[in-house]
Amino acid sequence: MGWMTVYITGKSDFREEVLKKLESSDVDFMPGSTGASSDMDTHDLFWLDEKVDLRTVKGAIGGKLIWKYRLNFFTSLEAFIESQKNKKKEHEVTAEEDELLFRIQTAEHP
Repeated sequence: MGWMTVYITGKSDFREEVLKKLESSDVDFMPGSTGASSDMDTHDLFWLDEKVDLRTVKGAIGGKLIWKYRLNFFTSLEAFIESQKNKKKEHEVTAEEDELLFRIQTAEHP
């Protein structure tokens, strides 16, 4: 049996609920680890039987859970890393925003 790596990301900690859903399904999988240990981490990985397609995995997890946590699935490490980089960029403050924040903080209030 061969294994396929699937990386999952979401808006908040979904790991326990996804694991429960997969354990109660007929999907052959092994839980993995991305090496992160914080409760704030919003990603996880699983190794799936290569004969199982991603649609079956999503069906086992369920649409409600996928929607609740806005889960995204990646089958390549490169795509997963790129999504993490983009996520960090979304939260960075631009130079213009930083300048505006500085002006607001230093402005005198009447």
